[in-house]
Amino acid sequence: MSDSKAEHRFAVVMCADVVGYSRLMGIDEEGTLAALNAVRRNLVDPTIAAHRGRIVRAMGDGLLVEFNSVVDAVSCAVKVQSEMPQHIGETPASRGIQFRIAIAMGDVVTDGDLIYGQGVDIASRMESLAQPGGINVSRAVRDQIRDRLPIAFDDLGEHEVKNIARPVRAFRIVLDKPAAPPASPARKKPAAPPEKAAVAVLPFQNLGGDAETEFFLDSVAEDLITELARARWFSVVARNTSFTYKGKGADAKQLARELGVRYVVEGSLRKAGNRVRIGCQLVEAASGQHLWAERFDGTLEDSFDLQDKIIESVAGSVAPVLRGAEIERARRKPEASQDVYDLILRALLPAFAETAEDNDAALRLLDLALETDPGYPTANALAAWCRQQRHLMGWPGTQADDREAAKHLARKAIAGGSDVPLALVVAAAVCAALTRDHDLALAAVDRAVMISPNAALVLGFDALTRCLCGAYDKAIEHAEKAIHLGPLEPLVYHATFALALAYLLTDRFEEAAAQARKAIEGNRNFALPYCVLALGCARLGHRQEAAEAVRRLIDAAPGFRIGTLRKVRFADPASLQSHLALLRAAQLPE
Repeated sequence: MSDSKAEHRFAVVMCADVVGYSRLMGIDEEGTLAALNAVRRNLVDPTIAAHRGRIVRAMGDGLLVEFNSVVDAVSCAVKVQSEMPQHIGETPASRGIQFRIAIAMGDVVTDGDLIYGQGVDIASRMESLAQPGGINVSRAVRDQIRDRLPIAFDDLGEHEVKNIARPVRAFRIVLDKPAAPPASPARKKPAAPPEKAAVAVLPFQNLGGDAETEFFLDSVAEDLITELARARWFSVVARNTSFTYKGKGADAKQLARELGVRYVVEGSLRKAGNRVRIGCQLVEAASGQHLWAERFDGTLEDSFDLQDKIIESVAGSVAPVLRGAEIERARRKPEASQDVYDLILRALLPAFAETAEDNDAALRLLDLALETDPGYPTANALAAWCRQQRHLMGWPGTQADDREAAKHLARKAIAGGSDVPLALVVAAAVCAALTRDHDLALAAVDRAVMISPNAALVLGFDALTRCLCGAYDKAIEHAEKAIHLGPLEPLVYHATFALALAYLLTDRFEEAAAQARKAIEGNRNFALPYCVLALGCARLGHRQEAAEAVRRLIDAAPGFRIGTLRKVRFADPASLQSHLALLRAAQLPE
């Protein structure tokens, strides 16, 4: 290939070959060629054409195809593999045509019609790993389609690819997933992908009049769109769409009709001299009801500071309020029509309620969600937390495999949830508590906070994870930020507990006891803050208060024992022993 004619471009590449082609040709050369040509003519080639693919090379038993769209490529592969049984008829399995298919994305080099390079190498390697009748994809392909097509995946781990410096993670598309039995005669599994709530951020109204103010308000709205989109609990209308309503006085109900949104964020600015006041509201589109409102005062002389303050506060407040409204909507929705998103919303609060009954209820909902979509990251993460807590607390219904199941679900959530902050931090907290793989846990929370730096719920579990991994300074920093951002976050007590634990493990005992009391007020069923309170009091020499904290712990969690804490993989197991001695002295049973 001449360098002067070479052209680099990005492409979606599909490789396919016939399983056991040489063996089939040895058995019946004419019959094999006739069967392959028939399948190509009647199914494969028309399907590729219908999905706007280009056959780059046909090599007897193999195909190399280029697509411009990853959705087209995967849809094409799924259609081919799903319809192959109809095209081979009653041919014995040992004689039938079966394809292995793989899809990758990457840089390719072309000198005209043929393509070479990284994308082709990865697709070829993925294809060699595929099962007969199966489809493998690279991680980049999985990330692009998992929220756009109703497809589940199995993680095949990392594999070496020639000419690629780092291993490539492969995923298998699950084509043969059996239908799970319904939870009740009335329940039906949804055929469509989960319907997340949509929110539109409108351009803020400029009641101040001047161009400088207009530019500032547009910047605020654009940054809010970006920040809210990071939460992944809901979809956010793109800036180009929402800004078409600028200056048109559209109300929330109109937006609900025209954009299909459930919620609208809107605001306005008033100016007096060099002072400005910005008002911001979250509105339920269908009813026009105001769910949340706040105002911010400042000057445009420090516009960046004011903008950061608004973004941080609105993102920290709107997300939990919107999530709460969605939970109520999901509870009112008929169970037979609930999708994965609805089931996860309903499971969220029970998953963290810290009672056996709520834990069972959450797991029932999460099991239903995972029957429909086994790869859904948030469902896997919440199920991991529930199985972990059942294992630690010894609640009725505890299963022998709860610990291993929690670890497996957590790793699966992290592997599949690289862009889902809540799934990453909850799963990371489970990994930190139950395994020695603190590197995996810390990498997951780093990723989550990079995506969503102003979500109190994310920061709270991030702080808990860092505390369990021994990163106490960063745990304290993130817990304090979560508490600052989370006055409306019902689960912010996890951040308060993380702060209490970090203070305890850094010998700040008075502060540990104070924060533990606040965490207990957040959820009186949460057992671990009582332990921190008892230890803080004991370290301060307040033995009666320590014993009282243990009594309250046993009232809240009758199954809690010294052995419960031994199940947790703290970063510093040596210091744990001295803490256990103090709890023993405060009459906590073994």
